[in-house]
Amino acid sequence: MTAVEVAPGVHLTAAPADAALAELPVPDWAAREARAMAPRRAREYVAVRALYVRLMSEVEGTASPLSRTGRGKPVVPGRPGLHVSLAHSDDVVAVAVARGRDVGVDVQDAGLPGPAMLRRCCPGEAGRMTAEPAAGGRDFARVWAAQEACVKATGQGIAGRPWRIPVTAAAASGRWQDLTWTQLRDRASAFALCCAYADRTEGR
Repeated sequence: MTAVEVAPGVHLTAAPADAALAELPVPDWAAREARAMAPRRAREYVAVRALYVRLMSEVEGTASPLSRTGRGKPVVPGRPGLHVSLAHSDDVVAVAVARGRDVGVDVQDAGLPGPAMLRRCCPGEAGRMTAEPAAGGRDFARVWAAQEACVKATGQGIAGRPWRIPVTAAAASGRWQDLTWTQLRDRASAFALCCAYADRTEGR
């Protein structure tokens, strides 16, 4: 659960959800919000927010409850210059925090989607991924994590049509619009973890 500084002022941490729940206290506000959720959803919800509190305490000294925009992007009330992104898969949770610049993080378990989704997101690599399903599943996770991280940074989410963002599985980093994205795991990993952040800080 060690935090890394992906770029100046952009901090990220990730952990197995079970480890986050075993080692970190769940904030009371997150536990209350999760009470009406199905058990699996509640587990992910509180695990990633426990990790958020840990990261915020490390880099900002304090952690406030989160709110959300109309499109679901997390925000810290009263802190407009502080940007937060949360992500989870079945087993892993991740949090990114950035001062003065948009940020998005995404985590994806390895696995191939259906043929239509594969062709939509990876038009140039779909055939290879299908022919080599084990490696292809890991590669697809990298592509989709980068695409999702970018639209999470812009605040659009799935409405931003992430599949339009050109990403290749072999790339360790890339750029889209005014964002830079960086892969935090190698191609052999069982899951992909990617962070996208605005190239310029606000006010510059």
